[in-house]
Amino acid sequence: MNVRICVPVAAGSITELLPLIGKAEDEGATLIEVRLDYLDSVDGIEKIVEYASRPLIATNRQYGQGGRRAQEEETRIQNLIRAAATGFQYADIELTTRDLGDIISRLRDMGVKPIVSFHELTRTPGLPEMRKVVKAEIESGAEVCKMVTAAKGIEDNVPCLLLLSEMCKLTKMVSFAMGEAGLISRVLSPVFGGYFTYASVGKGVETAPGQITISELKNLYGTLGVQV
Repeated sequence: MNVRICVPVAAGSITELLPLIGKAEDEGATLIEVRLDYLDSVDGIEKIVEYASRPLIATNRQYGQGGRRAQEEETRIQNLIRAAATGFQYADIELTTRDLGDIISRLRDMGVKPIVSFHELTRTPGLPEMRKVVKAEIESGAEVCKMVTAAKGIEDNVPCLLLLSEMCKLTKMVSFAMGEAGLISRVLSPVFGGYFTYASVGKGVETAPGQITISELKNLYGTLGVQV
């Protein structure tokens, strides 16, 4: 088993993003997620596609789902599609997005694979509730389904890992719990069938609670005997 590691990069400008992408690639990232919700403008976004050598995920995170800032919804979606059309392999779109089916169809028509995501930012629901979310993501036409929760205690890792072990038989699946208490699920999610997991490019540039650096994550995998 080879673990896939996605490294999110976030900055206010395209110029600032490029060295972060370079560092992520040097550190061995499998995929790179570009957080459009941090950018002041998506003008020149095609430079990222020209620069990067790893598959790219375009994400313009909805504010209520953990985005950097509130945006007018139509503009948010337009910027996501505009970026994805320049050559991104994936686009992450929230399950809560209005007209989700139409947006997924547009992405697929461009050859972009839709990741349909849901972030529960305050708790980790029970397994039955999380199953319903993932089934809704599958029904929406997702290429990859993503269910992320907030860990209040170490026990919150368990339902995320159980969800993965079940749902990875039906779809490509990403699931873990955010926060320090969720480290176990972040690290072990690929072992339980997760399509990929996340790590930051370095200290101080994390895009979600509980992210460790890609170098720290790879060291943990080395200790566990997991191939990256």
